[in-house]
Amino acid sequence: PNLNLNPSRLSQTLFPQNPEPNRNSWFYFGELSKFDMKFLIAVFLFLFLFSSCQPALRIAGKKARSPLEKILAAHAADFDSILSKPEVYEVQIIYTQIDRDANQVPHFTSWFWNVDSTRYFYPASTVKMPLALLALEKINHLRQSGYPALTKNSPYRIDSLRPYQQNYLEDTTAPGNRPSIGHDIRKIFIASDNQAYNHLFEFLGRGYINQTLREKGYSRTGIVRRFFAEGRDNAYTSPITFQDAAGHTRWKQKELYDETRWVNPQQKQQKGWGYIDSRDSLIPEPFHFGNQNWFALTDMEKMLRAVIFPDAVPEQNRFDLKPDDYRFLWHYMGIFPRECDHPRYDTTNYWDGYVKFFLFGDTKDHLDGAVRVFNKVGVAYGTLTDVAYVVDFDQNVEFILAATILCNPDGVYNDDKYEYDAVGFPFMAKLGRAVHAHELKRKRRVQPDLTSFKIAH
Repeated sequence: PNLNLNPSRLSQTLFPQNPEPNRNSWFYFGELSKFDMKFLIAVFLFLFLFSSCQPALRIAGKKARSPLEKILAAHAADFDSILSKPEVYEVQIIYTQIDRDANQVPHFTSWFWNVDSTRYFYPASTVKMPLALLALEKINHLRQSGYPALTKNSPYRIDSLRPYQQNYLEDTTAPGNRPSIGHDIRKIFIASDNQAYNHLFEFLGRGYINQTLREKGYSRTGIVRRFFAEGRDNAYTSPITFQDAAGHTRWKQKELYDETRWVNPQQKQQKGWGYIDSRDSLIPEPFHFGNQNWFALTDMEKMLRAVIFPDAVPEQNRFDLKPDDYRFLWHYMGIFPRECDHPRYDTTNYWDGYVKFFLFGDTKDHLDGAVRVFNKVGVAYGTLTDVAYVVDFDQNVEFILAATILCNPDGVYNDDKYEYDAVGFPFMAKLGRAVHAHELKRKRRVQPDLTSFKIAH
């Protein structure tokens, strides 16, 4: 027990100045033997000394117990002002330690800060990760069911049937100027491309996405809408046709319709006190996220494990991917924009840490690649989120980190006045560096073999 006793307070309690004992006091010793008295004094002195030897680690008024709490407490100057206001910043953190056994099989130990899988936060572009995984899986299933020539690099075209739909035949950033699922996935992880996400949404369809994720055990995830597609009915998809290099049809999918009404089960879907509407008027009412996508941090962390360590997670949580699919994902999840051949990215607008919030989110410096972050981020409506597998090749360190923070202290949504630069990016970068520093000192019985995750050029 933490009694928080000091010597003077202890002396006054055990040896009161008043010679007439108070029989109602918890510290009444009048009828104890000398032996009992000495024993109790020894116990209290031991508790006092034990308590005084414990590190005074506190965050938001709580004594630090777990490794994550101790990390946060050791960097209180960076984190206390934010973590002490959970109702303002809505921070959630999952820190997962990875320990390998003699066969290099990873074992996970997760530590949590303020995590609640039922409490809503806007996931933004993090929902692009499950669509990338599901798209690769669907390609594999099509190959197995009679379309062996179909690959993630097969060109496709999207056609329109309804007034709000658009044809999509060409992508000038892709090899041969032809869009493909593989190219969409590259753009999703390198630059979090919204159009690429919408194309995967067409390929998969809302019903397939959500039913499959539930079957895989991701019960706190719902992906029900495209990005920047107001006026579109998300229950319908556009027809999509896959072709070979000569333009011959390899597989065609007709328009899909999802009749299920997916209901967001998360709590606290209304945020803030006001929002800016489509006419630029301030509406003094909470902003409602009930019709938006949802993706709990616990599901994100579990899904990232399934991508990075598929053999070490329950079979239900896995995606049906081939070794080449995993290598493809790891490569584009881990490289910097300047290291991508297709598309080519301007380093002025797409610096190394552009979508690497942990460790590098507060810098535009050129990075040497000794530390790699295999991740997916999300930024929108004032919320920053990152879920990442971090690898330090020089120091043989690995860990998983997931966190989200709301950077909208004024409570007004859709006004583009969010504190990303002042609060969000520094918080995420410092959090990543603090956990990394802790991992550098953490002892491991078996050094991890990180060869599989080294970036090949």
